[in-house]
Amino acid sequence: MKFTVIHIKLNENKVESEEIEKDGIYGVIDYGLELHETLETHSIDPYDPRNVVIMGMGPFAGSVLPGAHRLMFFFRSPLYGTLFPSAMGGAAYAFKNVGVDFVTFEGKAEKPVVVLLYNDGENVRVELHEIELEKVIEIWRGYKGEEGVYALTQYLIDTFGGRFDFEYRIAVVGPSALNTNYGAIFSQALRKGQRLVGSEDWAARGGSGSVLLRAHNVIGIIFGGKPRKRKFPGEDISNFRTAKGIVEGVHKKPYNEIIAEKTTKYRFNPKLNTGGTFGGNYPAEGDFVPILNWQMPYIPKEERIKIHENIMKHYWEPFNEEAIKPKNWTTCGEPCPVVCKKYRNGHHVEYEPYEANGPLSGSISLRASDISVHAVDAMGFDAIEFGGTAAWVLELIHRGLLKPEEVGLSGKPEFTKEALIERPVEASEINARLVAELAHRVAFGENEIARIIGLGKRKASVIFDERFKDRLKYGESFKDYAVFTPLGEDGEMTPTMYWAIGNYIPLPIQGRYWTFYQFGVFLEPEELAQKIIASALWEFWYDNVGWCRFHRGWMKPVLKALFMDAYGQNIDMEEHAKKQIRRLIEYARKAGYTPVFWDSMRVIDLVSAGSEEFGNEKWAEKFKADKVGTAKEYLSKVLEAYSEILGVEWRL
Repeated sequence: MKFTVIHIKLNENKVESEEIEKDGIYGVIDYGLELHETLETHSIDPYDPRNVVIMGMGPFAGSVLPGAHRLMFFFRSPLYGTLFPSAMGGAAYAFKNVGVDFVTFEGKAEKPVVVLLYNDGENVRVELHEIELEKVIEIWRGYKGEEGVYALTQYLIDTFGGRFDFEYRIAVVGPSALNTNYGAIFSQALRKGQRLVGSEDWAARGGSGSVLLRAHNVIGIIFGGKPRKRKFPGEDISNFRTAKGIVEGVHKKPYNEIIAEKTTKYRFNPKLNTGGTFGGNYPAEGDFVPILNWQMPYIPKEERIKIHENIMKHYWEPFNEEAIKPKNWTTCGEPCPVVCKKYRNGHHVEYEPYEANGPLSGSISLRASDISVHAVDAMGFDAIEFGGTAAWVLELIHRGLLKPEEVGLSGKPEFTKEALIERPVEASEINARLVAELAHRVAFGENEIARIIGLGKRKASVIFDERFKDRLKYGESFKDYAVFTPLGEDGEMTPTMYWAIGNYIPLPIQGRYWTFYQFGVFLEPEELAQKIIASALWEFWYDNVGWCRFHRGWMKPVLKALFMDAYGQNIDMEEHAKKQIRRLIEYARKAGYTPVFWDSMRVIDLVSAGSEEFGNEKWAEKFKADKVGTAKEYLSKVLEAYSEILGVEWRL
């Protein structure tokens, strides 16, 4: 397969283009792996300008098939320590008009730059526009009544938008990219130069924004071009009838019917009278919903049920009234029948950000969480990573291990189960405001403790353990209150917001869905390893080809046929994915990021309690007899089985 690449060498103010055609490169991750291996980026610091950020679209962008327009970013993560993919929904719908497949950001510009990347109808144009850092910070602080990524987006629309007579899109970073390891890249669909409410999307996990800014000095990318038709060497899947025929040929069902059936959860589920991840997850999870910094193991079930009842009343029901009933639904920027983006009061509402910066952080009132989530988003954070960090900080303050004034907060949280049962709205408002304050302190690095928190929970704990050792009990660590999946000596990732054992296993990619993330299930180690790999093999493909995973139900069996029909490529999907995961593992090993045992007692307790809560009597008895020893045995067995299935060395 042929791909066109543009290399932007920021330190030289130079642009080079090349066409690549190599066996085994079918998408963004394939190309990114090749490039990072060649450059041996495993041996450098993630903020080294040689840590190339690859931005690109998959081989089916430009087709009429919904979900095919995720814009992928691939880089070495400053948080997890190894190579990482991050996905931005819908953004490749504008990017496809640039007329290239991949763009690489290499070297570091002298000053912060905005990259203009567009096709004028004849040629691809690349422009670099410098903005002084002081000016950028001033915009982040406030521009036209907005702040952070929203302010910077609006500033770039005002500054450059008048130049374009075609649809374009803007991706930016916020102040969190400057001062933390978990800054994200934000983008919002535009129509005629106006931002579309509810269409916000993020390449968030792994610190993509932090690398883009601190390794390359890029604060924004504007991309688009005159509409262009992608040429597919085989069947023309930009033609609706052709694409429809391929899907129906695989599924033996009408096209519209199969897509509607397989995406019900994300659009509208008539059984629950709700839709989207937010609407679907809260009724499904029940009392397993993560709350109060993952303290579920210590809260009796009947009290968790009461808290969940309050979540349904103050969180879920208002969402349905304000987003679902009036059909405030939109897309991420590409034409798509699923309209998964639900919004209300100017806020896009999705499960993960509203869970991490909501119930996990002590807020179960939707209006209160609007305050925290909007502040976290504005600052440009990976909202899952920040929410997990904020929940940890609030618990530390509640326990007296940190003081509000040290962190720069105005008061103490109401961080108890009683508060969420007896005064849910009042406690939520207090906690949400503190999360919003924390987002500003950490994003702008406003004091020393905030800057330490910006390193991530695991790295910060090492510093806090030394600095505040007199506040700890014997043998205790600040890590013991933090929930993260560890990798190597200092790698870490906040898991997705499910009490799922597969979320805590140190894997080459974690914190996304390259694992078995079913909550409420405690499997035998060998079965868990099998399910992790089965999930990862396909999650690899969704990311590699930039396809929205909300469409996985119908797309998964169609993908092989699409490669065959549109490109004449007969790919062994499973074998290729296994090979690439082995390469990711080899890279991680070279970088020094390999599995380690959990160094947080909170994580050990989540796994231990999970065995009993989820009904595995055999392992529950073992945990009762020896909690830490059993945790080590269980994790070792999962990784042993994982290593054997893949034929790799990925063990404790």
